[in-house]
Amino acid sequence: MSEGTYTLFKEDVALTTVREESDEAEPNDVDTVPIPPSVDPYDLQLDSGRAAKARVADYESLDYDTCYNVPYKQELKKRTKFTYWQLNVMRWVTVGIIGAVTGLVAFTISITMRSLSKLKYTQFKYVVSETVPMGLPVLSLFVLIGFNALYGLISAILTALEPVASGSGVPEIKCYLNGVKVPGVTKLTAFFVKSVGLVFSTAAGFLVGQEGPLVYIGAVIGSGISQFQVWLPIPKRLKRTLKLSIPYDYFRSDREKRDFISSGAAAGVAAAFGAPIGGTLFSLEEGSSFWNQSLTWRTLFCSFCATFVYNFFKSVRDHDVGFIGKPGVVNFGVYDSNQQLWKAYHLIIFIIMGAIGGLIGALFNSLNTRIAIYRSRFLLKRPQKQWWRAFEAFVIVMATTLLAFFCCMFLSTCVPDQPVSGGVTGEFTDVEYLQDSTIQKYFCPPSANNGSQKYHNDIATIIYNPSEISIAQLYHLEKEYTLTSLGITFLLYYLLVCWTLGVAVPSGLFVPGIFVGALYGRFFVAIFQQNNIPFLSKIVTEIYPGTYALIGSAAFLGGVMRMTISLTVILIETTQQISYGLPIMITLVVAKWVGDLFNDGIYHIGIHLKKIPFLDEKPPEELDGLLAEDVMSEHISFLYPITRVGSVYQLLKSTHHSAYPVVTPLDDFVHPTSNVSDKHTPALYGKSKPAPEELSLDHPHLPKRYQRRTVRGAAVQAQPLYRRTTFKPRNAKGGENQPMSAELNDESGLNFAYPIPSSGKELQTNKVKEEKPLILHGFILRSQLLTLLKYRVFFSDEDQPEGQLELTHKQMRGDYPRYAKVSDLTDDMMNEEKNMLMDITLYMNPCPYTISNQAPLPQVFTLFRTMGLRHLPVVKASGVLVGLITRHDLAHHKLHHLVEEKKLKKEK
Repeated sequence: MSEGTYTLFKEDVALTTVREESDEAEPNDVDTVPIPPSVDPYDLQLDSGRAAKARVADYESLDYDTCYNVPYKQELKKRTKFTYWQLNVMRWVTVGIIGAVTGLVAFTISITMRSLSKLKYTQFKYVVSETVPMGLPVLSLFVLIGFNALYGLISAILTALEPVASGSGVPEIKCYLNGVKVPGVTKLTAFFVKSVGLVFSTAAGFLVGQEGPLVYIGAVIGSGISQFQVWLPIPKRLKRTLKLSIPYDYFRSDREKRDFISSGAAAGVAAAFGAPIGGTLFSLEEGSSFWNQSLTWRTLFCSFCATFVYNFFKSVRDHDVGFIGKPGVVNFGVYDSNQQLWKAYHLIIFIIMGAIGGLIGALFNSLNTRIAIYRSRFLLKRPQKQWWRAFEAFVIVMATTLLAFFCCMFLSTCVPDQPVSGGVTGEFTDVEYLQDSTIQKYFCPPSANNGSQKYHNDIATIIYNPSEISIAQLYHLEKEYTLTSLGITFLLYYLLVCWTLGVAVPSGLFVPGIFVGALYGRFFVAIFQQNNIPFLSKIVTEIYPGTYALIGSAAFLGGVMRMTISLTVILIETTQQISYGLPIMITLVVAKWVGDLFNDGIYHIGIHLKKIPFLDEKPPEELDGLLAEDVMSEHISFLYPITRVGSVYQLLKSTHHSAYPVVTPLDDFVHPTSNVSDKHTPALYGKSKPAPEELSLDHPHLPKRYQRRTVRGAAVQAQPLYRRTTFKPRNAKGGENQPMSAELNDESGLNFAYPIPSSGKELQTNKVKEEKPLILHGFILRSQLLTLLKYRVFFSDEDQPEGQLELTHKQMRGDYPRYAKVSDLTDDMMNEEKNMLMDITLYMNPCPYTISNQAPLPQVFTLFRTMGLRHLPVVKASGVLVGLITRHDLAHHKLHHLVEEKKLKKEK
């Protein structure tokens, strides 16, 4: 532990700043600046102690709360009724463009992926047909190894160059919509790597889907288009970026961008499944943390635009321009309504399947969590970890290729061909690389295909088809699979999908989860089909077997992802069979209930592994009995309303906080009717600036925090705190009070108006409740301070505060989201102006949310979560600032630690 003592005023008691150096050191009391985009988010895994807490601080919160400062209020005054109408129209136009672009990107990804797969399977079929008669079918394996290795390495290398593009991207987008800015999540380079890498990872044979990455792609499109500006990547040696911008900046804020990202994420699901309603519900249920009725309509419109554009270009490709009734990227076929799909008493069977699906889904999540922890401890700690992750991807694709080939060759069964039910043959004639047949006859002896009866390889039919074709076969082919083949394939895919999830390539979980669940459903019904079990076999097999495949998909996905309503609608829209609504919903709910007994959903587990301070919808039940003061940080870095430029610069250099409370000492306040003598009045820097009209305060009962003394020796007048006194008086040699000036100091350079450690370490105040009470007047963001320094918004001792440059709201947000950095300000430049004064009261948020230190912690959590706050000041009933709560104080690991401490205290 290191200590440093600094004197604020000569007659004051010395203030002591303490910084903990032990492993139990608390994270920063205010959100920190994000880590560089080059850091791999997946590297932030489960840990304990100092490293884990430091990693939590790597994530910055977003500004979803509105800053009602003077420039913003002046901006609102200029707006007319037409302005609000124009903004509403532009929101609709923007979401329409977002949906159209998302649909076009999804179509491009789809046809490119199919072209690469067509090339691979065409060559593989040719080699198989040539080598099987020769008795050397193993030679065809090298064709698969060559194509899969090439495609897989391209995807892995691209992802190694941009690590944030790995995985599905859904947890990152989910966190962004919750209020956490994951570094680099909306970068243009991540968008391109995700798009191109997805094409090659899918074509390579990884057991991945396109849907999760399409959610991410749609979200990034929503983030970029809504801002009407883009930064083009420029080589770092040029030390600059190329910014292309359209002068329309109304949507350049975290709050506005959040809604467009929600719409873009929904458009990604809509384009993937051809399910606009399901996409909207997915964004509502699983993606967004903040929702409203107008956003529902805009998101639904965006989803319909994505579906329409995708289907339009698909009709152009199929030479049937204008026919837009086809599904999205994934097509599971249409169920035949003439079949006996299900009966009422089969709901009991579906409930049992849902419970089993919850169990195997919870086991899946547990295994994947252990793989992720192992990957973090033994793989990601190596030098050049991104290339080790690329090597792991290569190993997985080779293992998948070899295991699939040998299962098809040695463990499969040649079964008779059966007629196809539903929409497989009709609906899938547009799949170019499978125009001849979706039934694979690999490695079946030639004698088996003599005569009228034809045979096919049941495992090869599942494996050597695109995932959506194989799923459609499981849904619509009746007696095509043996029980042994279904069991082997289910176990193989279950383990491979569990291993692949988290590998460093763009990958989604929807289609693999539906695939594994369909195998589980067909295996379930095959037990009764191929074994004569009294009474049960007749009941189970009297309905269409494809029903069990669909219910199995719902059961497994419900157990893994814990989604309900959105997944129900997506499956209904993709199968176009509304009668399945009730069975799917019941199965999903049961699977979710059973899975929740053991662990969280896979997305929440991924968020916790990455130590992202995500706030759930409801506070944990264990928080009852805890108060706000139990989690608040009592060491606060603060500013006074008028501050030396050198002080602000040193504060920004020595701390990484994203916001600072603006305070004054409690003993500076007097009643507005009091007469204050010259002896007890602090010195002021210039005359008070008149209050703007909207802040005119003539009421005699004005709150004290907006009252100040105007001039020395005069009666106190009620005026807003725009030119609040900064320094306390000190006695001169003659005993008369004189204003204290900022003098040079040999050790630290300045005696500042607030405690700055001379060693340059992180600033922390004393515990205000024990020493000098502080009254909170507002909050000012780090980005706002940097903008003020950039525009040289300050004045000299000789000048009045009115001489300070005043910025408009447009100027304050002009650099969003890439505000100036403290490194852009040189020491030489700051040394020339370090004695200048800066009045920050015009730019701070004068009305932040506050909460009592005795407030129950669940109430704190609810306020923080529902209002989208970044920091929550904790005050006493008297208005004295006693602490600060940030998102990191409410993070999962810290609340868990508090609950454990509470239990230990009860046991003692």
